[in-house]
Amino acid sequence: MTEHCSHSDHASCTLPSSEQVANFLDQAEVLCDRRNLRFTKLRKQVLALVCKAEQPVGAYHLLDELRESGRSAAPPTVYRALDFLLEQGLVHRLATNNTYLACAHPQHPHAAVFLVCSVCGHTQEVHTEGIIAELRRRAEQFDFAIKHASVELTGWCGRCRRSQ
Repeated sequence: MTEHCSHSDHASCTLPSSEQVANFLDQAEVLCDRRNLRFTKLRKQVLALVCKAEQPVGAYHLLDELRESGRSAAPPTVYRALDFLLEQGLVHRLATNNTYLACAHPQHPHAAVFLVCSVCGHTQEVHTEGIIAELRRRAEQFDFAIKHASVELTGWCGRCRRSQ
């Protein structure tokens, strides 16, 4: 879902349409069914909110949105839903600001590199297996096995650079 904006000037970006979000949720449900996992109503709601968000979103923002929609939920409930979505590769977590964004390719296990604009928060998921493969190779030299790889690069997007 992060690929709804794949160009450097995202001033004219549009959020994913309702149809795109519905298709993504259907895809997530199929993946969970194949894995014999429960894709509960809450998990689906949380994933939908993450998909619809303009920027990577925090757990407490998701909690507020759930409450606004009439759903009573506690922080641990939202975090459990996010943990499930992370484990299934449906969302990514950005460590720099503890936010979540939908995965662009949940059907394929992968490591990702994120370009995060320090000014506007725009985040782009970039697939660069060469970088991750090199990190795995280097880690092996130290007898270290990488369990999960995610790289976050902060800087300025094209729009923010031009406006400075």
